[in-house]
Amino acid sequence: MFKNYFFLGITTGIVASGGSIAYSSFYNHELFDFSLVVGPVMIIATCLFAAVAASVIAWVFDKVLKSWGEFVFNSFFAVVSMASIMLPIKFEIPPALLTQLHEATFEGVEMFFPIFAIPMHFFPILSWFALKPLFFRKR
Repeated sequence: MFKNYFFLGITTGIVASGGSIAYSSFYNHELFDFSLVVGPVMIIATCLFAAVAASVIAWVFDKVLKSWGEFVFNSFFAVVSMASIMLPIKFEIPPALLTQLHEATFEGVEMFFPIFAIPMHFFPILSWFALKPLFFRKR
């Protein structure tokens, strides 16, 4: 059972990373380049960490709460994903990077950072919900 959760976490992390990298590349090319602030390596590491951590937590909830485990985990994952958007809203770009961003774009570009980062906070949970039926089939 843990093996299914673990591979779901890894697969979710890879899919969420791919979606986030594609989104980031589009945003950086079409609007503002925030790759100095959040690069591809950080995106991949964050998605993989979040997905594997979610798989361990889901497994624990499933073991401890039995029939309520999935509901409690899904609710927990949704709340954590929604709460996590406060991170890019509150994030302050370091002054050295801010200077580089201003030189490359314009003064005040940092106000667009939350708009860039917030959608990526939902890629892991969306990938999890999309992929879970492949790993856990209802009988």
